Amino acid sequence: MAGADKVVLLSHFIESKYLKLAREKGKPTSGYSRFIDLRKTPEELPVLLYCGGIHNGIHKLQFVDVGHLGLSRTRKIAKTIFGDLRSVRIFRIDWCIDLWGYSALDVARYCRLARVQNCSVICSRSGITFYLRDSKEHVLLIYDRLDRLRSIRHPLAECCSSDDQVTRVEVQLRGRGLPFRRLRDIERYAEVDLLSGMSFWELPRKKENLSTTDALAAEGLLSQIERFGLQVASKMYTAQTWAYLSKKYLIPASELKFPNLEKLMRKGVRDWLEDRLRFPRLGKKVAS
Repeated sequence: MAGADKVVLLSHFIESKYLKLAREKGKPTSGYSRFIDLRKTPEELPVLLYCGGIHNGIHKLQFVDVGHLGLSRTRKIAKTIFGDLRSVRIFRIDWCIDLWGYSALDVARYCRLARVQNCSVICSRSGITFYLRDSKEHVLLIYDRLDRLRSIRHPLAECCSSDDQVTRVEVQLRGRGLPFRRLRDIERYAEVDLLSGMSFWELPRKKENLSTTDALAAEGLLSQIERFGLQVASKMYTAQTWAYLSKKYLIPASELKFPNLEKLMRKGVRDWLEDRLRFPRLGKKVAS
């Protein structure tokens, strides 16, 4: 899969038909006066509608399985519910690519992201997630897509063998992290380098002829890289300390040949924007 994985829109305007439907059939929810799942209405629109923000009266539209819709269908649904799209804003948008044949650990192990401070590794029932960038407005994460699907017993996971590996690289943007906030400017995301600063490197090697103490320190450093990946391991130390440790104990490695993820991401974004939906895709196909 490549392209949009999540789209959430905001608007102060809404067609009276849907506002009335939400008031009659919807339920109160956190932050909004009414919530309704429009998949469970006669029109079966693949969206979740939140009406009447408690603090600002705004309405929110969250698309379900947006990867199967493409931009044209997404816009058509938004226009059906919100009417005039000129004032509709993007609240959150996620873009992703799936790498077949690569494990999440291998991708994270060799990956570095320049000019980033906040990163982490989180283990859960659905597997390990590597957050190479972890901020409120801009997140870049890597995880095993099949592990995630198996944890929820998704049908696609049953079609894959135990040897299959699928790693998802995902960028989540919201708030000030959005380069373009108006829905009418969404095509401009094809111009954005969503993986700016990402590079891949071979694992460093331990220097020879180290003392026993230094050799143990080098082994410990390499063990951290093997376990958490180059990005997270390097951020366990200050920049000065990391530069000192890597210079003293490790041999610099040449850049590793790896798929051009920036190119793949751009292609996935363009394909979704131009309604070229690539398969296999995850989830049920949504009729247009």
